[in-house]
Amino acid sequence: MRLGAVWAVWQRLSARERRLAAAAVGALVLVGIRYGMIAPYLSYTARLEATIERDLQRIAKMQRHQARTDQVQERVQTLEQRFSVAQQQLVPGETPTLAAGNLQAHIQTLADQSGLQIVTTQVMREDTLGSFRKTAVQMTFRGDTPALANFLSGVEYGEWLLTVSRLEVRSMGRHGVSVGRVRSQGKRPPLTITLEVEGIMQGIPASNEQ
Repeated sequence: MRLGAVWAVWQRLSARERRLAAAAVGALVLVGIRYGMIAPYLSYTARLEATIERDLQRIAKMQRHQARTDQVQERVQTLEQRFSVAQQQLVPGETPTLAAGNLQAHIQTLADQSGLQIVTTQVMREDTLGSFRKTAVQMTFRGDTPALANFLSGVEYGEWLLTVSRLEVRSMGRHGVSVGRVRSQGKRPPLTITLEVEGIMQGIPASNEQ
């Protein structure tokens, strides 16, 4: 009965009212994506990066004082073992250029596996994190919500330790068609996703020149 009533109301709406209603529904969907999936994930990646930086600072501090006591030496060895394991998850590459290329190829592979279509890609300027370098790529994809979820899961739980430092999601129709018009035609508009992924380079101290 309720569905029939809703359909009857929909039939009485004008074409303009239907477009406005479809646009309102699309806006609610985007709000749900922003606060239900994107915001928690960005918070997680920020905490992960802060944890990495703290571990690196602890290792450097412990190494300066490792000769003081056997206890300090044991703690240093424990931290070094942890970092050795984590280092295997850093972005490989003997130079910043190679590391950026490897990161770009890795993200493209994850996107292909998730069903996202690559629109643009750009290697960002490298940055430093303590005594290490960070490499980053910015990419724009087109796809649907399940593909985006699979992609973010691949970044989070993949073999490399990566963080998403920026993530923007927009809903647009093909060839500039508005969301309301696409929805009124019974089609689901694709999402346009722009994100920036960062990773720490393996064995490239910040003091080294390219």
